Formats: sequence, C-alpha cells, structure tokens
Amino acid sequence: MCVATLALTGLVMVYSNTAVSDGVDPAGNPSVVRQAAWLVLSAAAIALFACVDYHVLGRHSRVIMALTVVALVALLALARPVNGARRWFHLGPMNLQISEFAKIAVILYIAGFVSRKRAVLGEFRSGFVPVVLIIGLTFGLIVLQPDFGTSVLIGSVAMTMLLVSGARWRHAGPLFAVASLGLFLLVRMKPYRWERVIAFINPWADPQGVGYHSVQSLIALGCGGLTGVGPGRGLQQLWFLPEAKTDFIFAIFGQETGFLGCVLLLGVFVALFYAGMRISRSAPDSLGALIAFGVTVLIGFQMLINVAVAASAIPTKGISLPFISFGGSSLVALSVGIGILLNVARHSPNRARVQVRGAKRKGSAE
Repeated sequence: MCVATLALTGLVMVYSNTAVSDGVDPAGNPSVVRQAAWLVLSAAAIALFACVDYHVLGRHSRVIMALTVVALVALLALARPVNGARRWFHLGPMNLQISEFAKIAVILYIAGFVSRKRAVLGEFRSGFVPVVLIIGLTFGLIVLQPDFGTSVLIGSVAMTMLLVSGARWRHAGPLFAVASLGLFLLVRMKPYRWERVIAFINPWADPQGVGYHSVQSLIALGCGGLTGVGPGRGLQQLWFLPEAKTDFIFAIFGQETGFLGCVLLLGVFVALFYAGMRISRSAPDSLGALIAFGVTVLIGFQMLINVAVAASAIPTKGISLPFISFGGSSLVALSVGIGILLNVARHSPNRARVQVRGAKRKGSAE
C-alpha cells in the first residue's frame, strides 16, 4: 500500500511537472506515458520477485554480483556518453541505468556472504577484506561513470549492513577514515563537485550561478507555505528549477502541497521503513533478515538524501526520490527490492502462525 501510494503520487507529480512542456493531455504526454509504462513493469517485477524464493537469490548472489560488475565494465567501455557521463545503456526507447540495479546486487551479495561466513566476519583477512574489496570495486566503477551520489549511497548501505552483521569497528573505523579522505579528494579534484559544496555553504552568494539549484529549490519549498498552492499550480518547474521531475521533485511537491503534504508524504516513507524493519526482525534466518534490512535502509537513505538536497541541508547530488522521481531504472530496481522484501515476509514464522490461527478459527466455526 505504501509503495502504491508513492508510485501513484509520483505519476501525478511527473504530470504536474511536464504538463506545460510535454502536453496537457496525459495520454499524449510522453513523460507521463513512459512513467506509466515503467509503473506497469515495476508492478510485474514486484509480483515476480515476491514469488521467487529469496534463498535462491542468496545462493546465486555471487553470480549476480559478478554479472553486475561485468555490466558496469561494459557500460564504461561501450555506452555512449551523455553530458560527459556513461551511465546508461540505450536500448531503443529505454535507457537502462546499471548502477540502480547494482544497489540490489550489493545487498544480495553482502547478505549471502554473511549468511555463509558469519563465523569469520569478525576476522580481518578472511571475513572483512573479501567483501570490502567487492564493494570497493563496485564503488570505483560507478565513480568512473561518473556517478558520485550513487556510489556514496551504495557504500553507506553496504557499511551499515556489515556493521549490523557483526563486523568489528576496529576494522571499519580505519576504512571509514580512509574512505572519508578519498571522498574529500574526489570532491576537491572535480571543480563542479567543489562548487556544489561552496553552493551548499551559502547558495545565496551566487544565486544565478553555482547556488542556482539550491536557491530555486528553497524558493519552491518556501512558496508552498502550510497547505501549498494546489496541484498543478507550482511555478518553479516552469523553466526555473532544473531537474524538477527527477532530483528536485520533492521541492515541487512541497510547493504544490505545502508543509502538510510533505509531512504526509514523509509519513508514508516512515510507514514503509517501519514495515521493512518488522519484516527484517521476523525473518526466519540471517539471509532474509539482512536482505530485508538492506532494502529498507537503501530506500530510507535514498529518501533522506533526496529530501536533504531539496532542503539544501547537504550538497547537491543526483539521487532520485524513491518511487516518485521520473525514471524507469530506479523505479524497477527498487520494485525488485520490494518484491524480495515481500518474499521474505511470506517466509516469516509470524505469518505462518497467523495462518494457523486463521485455519483453527475456520475449523471451529465449521
């Protein structure tokens, strides 16, 4: 219910953001038609992976991870660059972003690794290093695209999963320090990344230059007030706020629905996060618990980053708002995660007890 609410809200917001530029008629609006088609494919992905036993995915997690790495390498070698970035395979009318599916692959790999080698996870050489090397390889390939935001998100989810699984802080601490230094150097080496940090510190210092995105996003949120200006009546998407239907869709949502609408939307995300954590806690084994935990944390982190960027609480990053932002790869990849989450829930002992109690009540009534 939470995912359906978010996805339908996203479809409405995509239409609101593109009605002027792409067409008022939803049936003739290419952005709306594409997003609706991705929604259908995402619903099919949820239904499919809800029926696939997650233990099968766990057993083949190394193969899935290997195929993902091969796809990322092929992307760098073969994909046509768009604005200097090699992030998409162009397959006819579809653009497939491999890094979105890499998020799910990393979660499955870590969960499978821990379920097989939990006894040695606390050891540095045989437990910690092998999994960190795979994460680092994936991180590096995505940075080379370049897609700095997605790589940071994947690294954050992966380290959170490892620490929850039992990895030692004395191993993770030095790695975190080295990674922080590396991230700083990556930001400092690229002028456009450093400009985003400067804009985050004081976007109003250059409202027509490096601070433009942040300023326009804050104006959109501020104009929303308590109840918003009304659906379809937002103005910042009219050639003021770039990426209004993707990275900054939350700002337009805030302008049209106001503070109360934002609270309700975030409430749906909180409900989804709570449901995911309940599934993780009631999973029958460590594999299911870690997969459910990883998918839930991924959605939570991704939502927090997108909202924080829109509110200028962190530097600008190209991270979509889960199930709401325009784009098919993110929508389908997260839907695969939701399908796996539902499959873990189907194997929950709590669900089995509820079914047994229901059968007993039915037998008594008969």
